[in-house]
Amino acid sequence: MAPLVILIRHAEALHTLSEKGIEQCRVLAADLQRNLPFTADECRIIVSPLTRTLQTVHYALPWLRDKGVPVEVRAEWQEWTDNPCDIGSDPASIKKDWPDFDFSQLDPIYPQKVGLYGASPEALRERASFAKRWLSGRHEKCIIVVTHSGFLKRTVVGEKFRNVEYRTYEVVDNCETGEVDLKELSKEQPLERS
Repeated sequence: MAPLVILIRHAEALHTLSEKGIEQCRVLAADLQRNLPFTADECRIIVSPLTRTLQTVHYALPWLRDKGVPVEVRAEWQEWTDNPCDIGSDPASIKKDWPDFDFSQLDPIYPQKVGLYGASPEALRERASFAKRWLSGRHEKCIIVVTHSGFLKRTVVGEKFRNVEYRTYEVVDNCETGEVDLKELSKEQPLERS
């Protein structure tokens, strides 16, 4: 069975989190701690390699990290534009700042905005499709993804995500298109499968 996917937009930031962003993370942490119905061994955290998402994981999800939930850094969840604020740093430098995060699956092409990571609509569709197919093949019961509003807007249907807003999805095969889709679950009980 494919995992439940929790998509989270990073906290308020320019390149790094603001004080308001750090406070937003504390509120998110309290909400998820109360409501997440999974054990640590059933979860995995996936994060974009940009500083604002890494910091969001650091401030919002330490209680999961302290329980041993792995944090995997993956390039397909990075923001989609080639604006300076959306181009990441050299992996060698960010690995030093986040030694407990797993960078082993970070595409070696990162931070270049070429191919799958290009700023074109076609590249973005291909990357979103790749990310959803990757999710569909995972064995965990819950995957928490910390990413960016621009990428989310082009990956799932719905209104723009606010800072630290999370929504839950189930992974479904679309028989008509042959693609994998993410179907949003009930807003009344966002962490339960329908």
